[in-house]
Amino acid sequence: MKKNLALYIGLVFVLVALVSAIVLSVPTFGGKVVSFDSSYGKKNVTLKGTYWEVKGSEYAVLVCPGYSCDREKWRPMANLFVGNGLTTMTFDYAGQGASTGTIGFDNAKTDAIPVEISDAIEKLHELSGIPYEKIILVGHSLGGRSILRLLYDYNNPNAVTTVPKRNIKNVILFSAAVNYYFNAQASLFAGTTDEAESPWDVFGASDVAGTHVYLFGSTADDIVFDEDVLAMYNRLGGSAPQSGMFEGSVINNFGSKITVRVSNLLLHSYMMFSPKYAVYTNEALSEITGAPASYPAARIFLTYVSWISALVGLGFVFFSLTRGAKEPANDSIPVITDMKAFLLRKLFLWLPGIAMAFVVCCICVVMPFGSPIMNIPYMCFIAGYGLVMLLAYRKGLFKGTEGRLPRPSFQIAAKGCELAKAIVITVVSCAFVWFVLWCTMYRLIPLNVRLFWVVFASVLMAVGYYISGVENDMLDSANASAKVRFLYNLIQYVALFLFVLFYLVIKSYSGLIGQIQNMILMYIFCIPLGDYLRRKTSNRLVGAVVTAFLFQTLMITSAALISFF
Repeated sequence: MKKNLALYIGLVFVLVALVSAIVLSVPTFGGKVVSFDSSYGKKNVTLKGTYWEVKGSEYAVLVCPGYSCDREKWRPMANLFVGNGLTTMTFDYAGQGASTGTIGFDNAKTDAIPVEISDAIEKLHELSGIPYEKIILVGHSLGGRSILRLLYDYNNPNAVTTVPKRNIKNVILFSAAVNYYFNAQASLFAGTTDEAESPWDVFGASDVAGTHVYLFGSTADDIVFDEDVLAMYNRLGGSAPQSGMFEGSVINNFGSKITVRVSNLLLHSYMMFSPKYAVYTNEALSEITGAPASYPAARIFLTYVSWISALVGLGFVFFSLTRGAKEPANDSIPVITDMKAFLLRKLFLWLPGIAMAFVVCCICVVMPFGSPIMNIPYMCFIAGYGLVMLLAYRKGLFKGTEGRLPRPSFQIAAKGCELAKAIVITVVSCAFVWFVLWCTMYRLIPLNVRLFWVVFASVLMAVGYYISGVENDMLDSANASAKVRFLYNLIQYVALFLFVLFYLVIKSYSGLIGQIQNMILMYIFCIPLGDYLRRKTSNRLVGAVVTAFLFQTLMITSAALISFF
């Protein structure tokens, strides 16, 4: 019993996660995947959406996600809308999720996305038969910005885009990404604040004529400041202080009711998992529909609990499976002759590794295979460092060591039942995590050109993970002390430290937490599963490839070059 305690604990967590994921997502099981065409200028794309019809629903909701977030990240909120009896549709912009095309990074324009939202409104109206005035638009970040831009296109004769005007009466916006104050992250995309950019410099009450606008924000938001939300409220006819927590409502001169609620202690990327904002949404829906909204707000937060339980459970399971197992030692590996020189060389190799990472990143950006929606910078750091270390080992230039890396191969030592067991555990583990994340947070493998990027990135990153596996064997052979292993791991984390520093400099706390989440995925699930396969197959390359592929798969919606939304 004691020997298998970790396994039993892990299985309990896994069961909790599985049951939670199923229970929490019951309202949105059975959604219908829909496709519709959109075009802007010379761009013709096919957009993918998910549609949940509620029989007898008087209102419908169209959810417009934020930048680099696909439609499934909004499943917890979609559960809220469907659970309240509202027909609901989410969709992916061009270049995100499962939609074709590309998405740009110009925070100041977003001309194309309002057209895509307009086409999505048409599709929702066509599917549901619900009149336009009873379609509620819900947007987060870029989605909120684009909804406001669509209202501008409806009402302003100077609008650049031309869309059919629809009688949209209600919009709910979670930190609409209009930045009237300097924000380092927004400036990476726009190079300026919206105060000096058209149409946001003239955006005002007339541009939302006849539409009830709910503006939700947070004083802790690191992407859209509370000052930005309150500035928009004031531009639309309200009267609020420059910053801080505030609630207010006003009917402006154009008949639009504008409501603002600025809360505290919530970062930008986590609003769709917040019970507080679920309560705000319920209250808004009650006001819009005239019927009480009763979806339990706590269920929104519990989606995170399900995700965390899955990771913790798998961590215990793989700890149990790999505990006490000996490393395969059936090949020749380099020998550490001078531990200090080995560690110093590994540290200083980050300098050419970073240069190589820059080269790899530039190549990725210009490759004609669509937008790489994943954490490209981190991938490039690992790939660049791995390629430099590979060259140093192959050329015998790695100080403090003697010998060269063994030539990688996919030759597997495990046979029969052991191999079958390893394959089954791998497939079941991956399917389980994908299912839980699909129910709670992400859609993991968009079936378009970004699948190419998952494979491409996995091949590049596998080099670094393969070398790491060899080096761990080298440290075992050298009977490395706990202190040496600690220093070795610190050196391995240089890329993480650089990202943490970068996020802190630009005050991207959402990005920082996202990076921590990625590291949790890496060290609780991806590396243990790869290590398990490495031990079972006596093949380091198999473990490295599985680790790299899983990591990139789970990160695919985490970033688009550099993701903050």
